[in-house]
Amino acid sequence: MEQAGEACCSAEETFTNDYKMMMTLGQGQFSEVKWAFHIPTVSCVAVKILRNQKKYASLINSEISVMKSLAHPNIIKLLHVVQTRETTYLVMEHASEGDLLHHVLELGALEESKAPRLFTQILHAVKYCHDNLIIHRDIKANNILLDHRGNVKLSDFGLSTKVIPGQKLGDFCGTLHYCAPELFGKEAYDGHATDIWSLGMLLFLMVAGHFPFNAYSSVRVIQQILTADFRVPSHVSVDIRDLILKLLMINPYRRPTIGQIMRFP
Repeated sequence: MEQAGEACCSAEETFTNDYKMMMTLGQGQFSEVKWAFHIPTVSCVAVKILRNQKKYASLINSEISVMKSLAHPNIIKLLHVVQTRETTYLVMEHASEGDLLHHVLELGALEESKAPRLFTQILHAVKYCHDNLIIHRDIKANNILLDHRGNVKLSDFGLSTKVIPGQKLGDFCGTLHYCAPELFGKEAYDGHATDIWSLGMLLFLMVAGHFPFNAYSSVRVIQQILTADFRVPSHVSVDIRDLILKLLMINPYRRPTIGQIMRFP
């Protein structure tokens, strides 16, 4: 035990000597993401700092396992993992242009000449996950990062899970405004279809500049989600409007797969 403790301290010491923390990029329930400078390689990285609490152990281990299995140009890359007694550090590539939500809020809505390119890259990332039996479960504008070339990097696999073909999920997770109707029911659901719904919410936000369901209370938002009570703004092109309507079908079995979405105009 003493040797393990010494090794743990050594890992922490090496980590703090090699990385200089610069500023906080984001904060979650039990984690924090910082922009950091890797001194030996003179490069910028993002470091997700997770507190090793027993109730979060399975989530941390799942996130590490999923991220280690991913290798795609539109998915944020895990570079290094350092685990100490109290903290787990996930060192990832840094997407210098921030998240998609910031860009949408800044512009009000993305130009339709730009939105399809970004959405297509997001589709490629999610298709790769689904092809490898991974459900993201938290697709949202905050988790879509942009690199210095303006290319998409899907991030934050803290809620993701690996499934076997045909497996249904039963737990509720995600961010309210992106949650599919079936998440509020009692029956097990298809995780692929809930990711598709989240993509529909994301596309709507990208081209409209606001959420389709934007009531003042959570209860009312849930009611709007359950009835798909929304209207696509008139300035949105017919092709994108039709795709949004297909993605946001209440019946999950009527939503298209990623492959079918990619064949849309």
